[in-house]
Parts: sequence; C-alpha cells; structure tokens
Amino acid sequence: MPIHEKSLIRPENLQVHEQLEVEGVDVSGHWSTFIESRVVSDYNENLEDEIGAMPGGEYIHRCWQCGSCTNACTVHALNPDFNPRYWIYLIRMGMESELL
Repeated sequence: MPIHEKSLIRPENLQVHEQLEVEGVDVSGHWSTFIESRVVSDYNENLEDEIGAMPGGEYIHRCWQCGSCTNACTVHALNPDFNPRYWIYLIRMGMESELL
C-alpha cells in the first residue's frame, strides 16, 4: 500500500537505529528509519460501495489520489485540516471510525 501523505505516518511508528548494518552496508541514523506496520482490524470493506450508492458518491471510484481536488479546494485554503483526498483514502481503506 503506498503512503499517500506523510501526515499518515505516526511518529510513534518510526524506528531509527543509531547503529545498524544490513548486508554489509552501514545504514545507521536516518538511513535506517523504518515504519512499523500497523494492523487495522476495525474496517468496513463495503464502505466505498455504500458511499458510491449515495447521491453524489457515484464517481468516488474515479479518484486517482492526484491531489487536484485538495489543491483547488477553497475550503482547504482556509482550513488545511479539510482534505478531500485524505477522506477518499479513508473511505477506500474502509476506515469508517476515522471519518466520524
């Protein structure tokens, strides 16, 4: 799964090793930054279909996550927390609890 936005990476999930060697290559410090995997068990696998069945939601499947909607959004310009691209990502992942 690609990471669409850096803000989705939670700082507590980052691991940086002060001294680490992988296959004979020194990857200490920032070179050794790893992201711990996150297991999501509370998701609605039908959420995208449910949203798509609502008036105005029938085109949600066309989103490419390009960011054009967020870039052109006048509300986002005033409130950076308003991010349609992030919401569509959450819908596709079935993360209903994150949306509410």
